[in-house]
Amino acid sequence: MIKVVILGENGSVHIQKWIQALALHKILELHVISFDRGVKYPEVKYYPLKIFFNNKIDYLLNVKRVNKYIKEIKPMLVHSHYATSYGYLGMKSNFHPFLVTGWGADIFDSPKEAIMRQLLIRIFKKADAITVLSRITLKEMKKLSPKPVELIPFGVDISKFRNIKSKNDNIIRIGTIRTLSEKYGVEYLIRAFAMLSHKYTNIRLEIVGDGPLKPKLISLANELKVSDKVTFHGYVNQNADFDKYIQILSNLDIFAILSILDSETFGVAAVEASACSIPVVATHVGGLPEVIENNVTGLLVKPCDAEDTAQALEKLIKDENLRMQMGSNGRKKVENEYDWDKNVNKMISIYQQLTKQT
Repeated sequence: MIKVVILGENGSVHIQKWIQALALHKILELHVISFDRGVKYPEVKYYPLKIFFNNKIDYLLNVKRVNKYIKEIKPMLVHSHYATSYGYLGMKSNFHPFLVTGWGADIFDSPKEAIMRQLLIRIFKKADAITVLSRITLKEMKKLSPKPVELIPFGVDISKFRNIKSKNDNIIRIGTIRTLSEKYGVEYLIRAFAMLSHKYTNIRLEIVGDGPLKPKLISLANELKVSDKVTFHGYVNQNADFDKYIQILSNLDIFAILSILDSETFGVAAVEASACSIPVVATHVGGLPEVIENNVTGLLVKPCDAEDTAQALEKLIKDENLRMQMGSNGRKKVENEYDWDKNVNKMISIYQQLTKQT
């Protein structure tokens, strides 16, 4: 039995997904140290961090608490998800073996500040092993650490994410699953949709997610006179309500992911859509081109460009055979590269190597 401490934000559905998957393996005993948010699984023991100011200072103020927990747990391995925040807590614990997973923005955005860059270099120097989610992040990591880095993509459960369309109408549904903030470009999706909605009366737009931009996006839909064709589903937690999540996703005919920053290093939702045999329209930024193969599994467009996005959407709206072919290609790519079981087993293999367990 390998006793592992996970340091990570339990409020993140992505962290929850890792925890849930790892907890199913009988050779692991999981202990999660996190701010007390999110779904909790009965197989896992949780240790809350204290919120003082609800900002980065809280990590500094929780160092002693984390060290106390680790001494009580007596783990065989400490694994920090997200290199800056929880990576800092892992480094300050002085525990070995120490594994760090870089997620994306922590590797691309944080080093822009000199202090954070030096902090990351220190964290990676202390780490016994490092993993990342995408090839573009792997390349960026070379600027921060000379150590070997393992690529473990954030895949999907291909037995759960699959083509299960249940609709029986002629509506073409375009959709996205995003946090509704500026950097995810949902505004340009609404504008592109509005350019096409009067020409193609059978199209609809479905937006899953919540965030600070939601009121502005609702106003934009009203302003462009498409509010009757746009549905804001709000936030749907796939771990807590998977049936609703997969029903909305699998009934889409076209998926869009229009991030505007290179810190979008992976795009989990795009992989989920491809697994459901849905063609994807994605911006040519960050790691999205390694997930979405242009003219094969989807179409790549310029960021912040509603007209380019509208042209790509129209190409797929007009051609059902193209949608089906790209969707099929996407499914095959996911099966080959992003099978979640393979990803989880690779992470467990690293745990075994670091603890010399079999």
